[in-house]
Amino acid sequence: MSDDEMKRTDHEEKYVIGLDIGTSAVKGVLMSAGGAILSREKAATRYLPSDDGLIQFNACEWYDSVTAIIRRLAGALPSGGTVAAISMASASGNTVLVNERSEPVRPAISWMDERVREELDEIFGDAEASEVHERIGWPYMRLFPLAHLSWLKRHEPEALAGAARICLSTDYMLHRLTGEWGIDASTATTFYLQDQKAMQWHLPFVERLGISVDQLPPIYPVGSVLGGITPSAAMDTTLRAGTPIVLGAFDHPCAARGSSIMEEGQLLLSCGTSWVGFFPTTDRGKAVAGNLLVDPFLQPEGPWGAMFSLPAIATSIDKYICRYIADGPDRYREFDRLASAAAPGAGGLLIHPMLEQELDDGGAYGKEQLARALMEGTAYLLLQQVEKLAAAGLSFTSVTMVGGPSETAPWPQIVADVLGREVVTVNGSCAGAVGAAILAGIGAGLYRNEEEAHRKLVFRRVVRTPDEAAHKVYREQYRRFAGIY
Repeated sequence: MSDDEMKRTDHEEKYVIGLDIGTSAVKGVLMSAGGAILSREKAATRYLPSDDGLIQFNACEWYDSVTAIIRRLAGALPSGGTVAAISMASASGNTVLVNERSEPVRPAISWMDERVREELDEIFGDAEASEVHERIGWPYMRLFPLAHLSWLKRHEPEALAGAARICLSTDYMLHRLTGEWGIDASTATTFYLQDQKAMQWHLPFVERLGISVDQLPPIYPVGSVLGGITPSAAMDTTLRAGTPIVLGAFDHPCAARGSSIMEEGQLLLSCGTSWVGFFPTTDRGKAVAGNLLVDPFLQPEGPWGAMFSLPAIATSIDKYICRYIADGPDRYREFDRLASAAAPGAGGLLIHPMLEQELDDGGAYGKEQLARALMEGTAYLLLQQVEKLAAAGLSFTSVTMVGGPSETAPWPQIVADVLGREVVTVNGSCAGAVGAAILAGIGAGLYRNEEEAHRKLVFRRVVRTPDEAAHKVYREQYRRFAGIY
């Protein structure tokens, strides 16, 4: 047997698990070294009930949900197969405080939580937004851990000062699996405490919060092996003790890895709780100047990643669906069916999905038009962002769409028709988990880097070509939409 044949045989016996710890659900895939997806698993995320609008969750329950998914994925291993490594993508920015026994001392605060008002200004009010953006990589805002920690400093100072570790939900999960603390530079961006270019905690921000660097997890490069699964975690997951756990990345950069978005000129539309446009760029300064979110992505050898966001738009759309279309467990299936039954243009109805507006649900428009207009309004918002980027000198030669909506009808075709561009789907709703699986493979030595991984992996591509007649309708509708909003 040749060396190449021996390597192929060796790789055929090895598998990787990629997890996507999302806002609304935890997803996972079991992937072969050649890119075959053997199993996909999913579990909804449960948030704690609240009467005052707080969005919190139990970090221990989240760990139990993740390990349950790992057990199911491990159960799909072929005879003789082994899991070479695990990694995870994460829609992070969720704040967790733990004690010396690594137990959460209070509910985790979700990135969507909007409790913060003047607390951030009390501590960072003299900070220049442009300087924060340049240093951190993301625009200054009242969300994410920097804001959460400001709130805790004012309202729960003892909990903040006494925490043995201040971490993100991802770091907590990794610690439960390995007994080690660590965070990758991509996920650390959502902390708002990292000097992104230096890949170090930014001491002036840390000191203003009255905490120490020793309370924060160490920062490591994306794709680093954090440690092996502990005997306790081996029992929780059914994997062998010592299985490597590899540091992943923020969810959208992971989705880019999972859908072969690696070079300038490529645009990824990653559609989840938030709809995010992600694209590689060598010009970090231009991304910051354009008020975009910046990720280290393939640094230091490759490009940065830049992102624009329609934040939590799926939550807004769900409110419309429940009020005007259906409110049962199958409401999204009904939403897709109704939207598919309506003609392009939704009979002239325009809806801005992120604004609350009263709809004429009993008058001129039926549920079909309402559903279609919600989808089309989302695509118009994407087009507005793409046009802004084009005006700033950032154009794209290809568009790829991933996330749950990419696997439904008629979402992807509407996006293609509105943009007037061919839209490709690769790995759909599991692109983030596949990207994490690729990082697991890099950490396990199956691939040298992302470029080599994509040369070896073969993924199915679905292509939607824009319909010229529909695109003509949408050009007129978009002109009206842009005039109103």
